[in-house]
Amino acid sequence: MIPTIIQALRAISHPRFFETERGFQGEFLANLKTLGAAPPNAIVEEEHQKKLRIHGIARRPDIIIHVPTPPGGDRKRDNFAVFALKLAAGPAAAAKDFAALDAMIVALHYRVAAFVNIAARDTHADRYNGQFRDRLHFFGVAQVNNETRVRYQFYQDGALVEE
Repeated sequence: MIPTIIQALRAISHPRFFETERGFQGEFLANLKTLGAAPPNAIVEEEHQKKLRIHGIARRPDIIIHVPTPPGGDRKRDNFAVFALKLAAGPAAAAKDFAALDAMIVALHYRVAAFVNIAARDTHADRYNGQFRDRLHFFGVAQVNNETRVRYQFYQDGALVEE
């Protein structure tokens, strides 16, 4: 899934999409769908409101990849990825999104969580102190000389790695 996420981020090429979080999110969502990021029977969905009574959490993730739960089903199953996107996030804003991603993993057992810092190269991954280093992936996406560049960092065996 990570290679497809990187490909979807790199495919965002128009400078306009780097000006607003909403515009970037829409283009990223379209790219994820086009590239087939969702496993069979799953969908890519944006800003699906989670309700405390139903989901065990009251948050609105930016994008999720999941199999919608049928009535009476287990909402902790078939949750593949959750994304938090932020425009030019500084350390404090990134930390809030890291906490939100951790809460989504706890409540709904997402296998992958991704923080995408739009129009910025800094992923703030070095500031992540949560319990899910094995599931969080950090991306900084910026245009440099009219080329979209993706910085990708993750933790492996406790060490921060960059690819």
